[in-house]
Amino acid sequence: MDYKRVVSEIIEAVGGQENILHATHCVTRLRLTLKETTYDQQKLENLEGAKGVFFNKGQLQIVFGTGVVERVYEAFIQQSNIDNHSFEPSKQSQTPETWKDKLFEFFKAFSDIFVALIPAIVGCAMLLGVRSLFITTGLFGLEGSLADNYTWAADTASFLNIIATGLNFLPVFVAYSATKRFGGNPVFGIILGLILVHPDLGNRFEYMQGTIENVSYWNIVGFSVPQVAFQGGIFPAILSSFFMAKFEKFITKYTPKMLTFIVVPAVTILVSSLALFLVFGPLGDLVASGIGTAADFLYVKAGVFGAGIFAALLQPLVITGTHHMIGSIEAQLLAQTGFNYIQPLWAVSIIAQGGAAMGMFFLAKKGSKRREIAFSSFIPTLVGVSEPAIFAVNLKDSVVPFLTAVAGAGIGGAYMKIFDVKALGFGLTGIPGVTIVNPPVVIHYVIGCLLSFALPIFFLFIYHKVKGVSGAEIGIPNPVKDVKA
Repeated sequence: MDYKRVVSEIIEAVGGQENILHATHCVTRLRLTLKETTYDQQKLENLEGAKGVFFNKGQLQIVFGTGVVERVYEAFIQQSNIDNHSFEPSKQSQTPETWKDKLFEFFKAFSDIFVALIPAIVGCAMLLGVRSLFITTGLFGLEGSLADNYTWAADTASFLNIIATGLNFLPVFVAYSATKRFGGNPVFGIILGLILVHPDLGNRFEYMQGTIENVSYWNIVGFSVPQVAFQGGIFPAILSSFFMAKFEKFITKYTPKMLTFIVVPAVTILVSSLALFLVFGPLGDLVASGIGTAADFLYVKAGVFGAGIFAALLQPLVITGTHHMIGSIEAQLLAQTGFNYIQPLWAVSIIAQGGAAMGMFFLAKKGSKRREIAFSSFIPTLVGVSEPAIFAVNLKDSVVPFLTAVAGAGIGGAYMKIFDVKALGFGLTGIPGVTIVNPPVVIHYVIGCLLSFALPIFFLFIYHKVKGVSGAEIGIPNPVKDVKA
């Protein structure tokens, strides 16, 4: 693929370099902010490697897929003279920022915080998955577990538990990443994170449940503050980090330069810690409790039906861009319970979009470009990326393929609930997701994904036979259309 030529064609299609304010990319899409929102849609869609083009949230987004978009972006930056660092949307963009844009940025911030942490979380989760093989009763035809029967297995399980300790200190990583994301000193974030899980403080979960004994209290500025930590405190970490990053800038601005090195760190840590225990800790508990209640209602109280709805809604959220906060909910679940039931729901929702793309592949004529795009868009869903399938195929000419995938995801989500499929981490779905699924239910994870993949294909064939799927180059005859012809 000639990336320089692709970039040249992009610049020409959007009205020249002078019309481009900003360029960035995510996992699958090149994102451009334009002065004037005029561009040649057809020319962009015909770009080599492009799998879809759409305008959303003030950005022109071109879907290239994983692995390709990074190279396109690198070539774009090399060929253009755009200064991404000096770009300020509020000052330069002619489109006024709406409450929807602010909401999107709010959700996007959560995504940014966790993207950097996912490799570490995945690594620790995979180690815990291996550990589960040693401590799960009944595996390998044994009475008890491997650890119960063999000293070497018990020692290995103990060692793996220690080196996967990152999940026990997740609030530390979240505070570091959040402080960095909000423009503060990330080292201050580490200090705040360590305060969140300090070993001399009581257990937060026991305190919230009223089972902790002899709770000590501080008398701080007239308030009685319980001496308990925030184990699993994802939202307290994010809220306190946001405050700390902003306060650090504020105190730096009004501190004489000769005293900055001494005053700013001490005052920032002191005031942010007070804010943690007095305001953001309790507030974060309320946020986590509210989200937990909603998730609990859908997955636990609403049972199979709720889990199906949950899975069905995930990919529509991807389209709107409001799916970014899901990662924080998964992290909260993982920190509180050691398990994540949303990961299997993500898996079926993504692979179902791959199934719909393959359905359109089978319906397309052999040798057609539509068939080539459908197959190449299906491949990323195997590793957890659905955007190429959604935008290049399933919403290309009709909403029907996308809706069949939503239906398939719903049924797959219900299956995952029935067999209590849960993961030991998050950030991996599809084939790689097998490595972080709780070992005793891996087979049901695989079956649930296969079911979600096959159902959209079945639904598409039925729909095409009855009514016909919109889109050019359909290869399988449709009786209804043939009669009309």
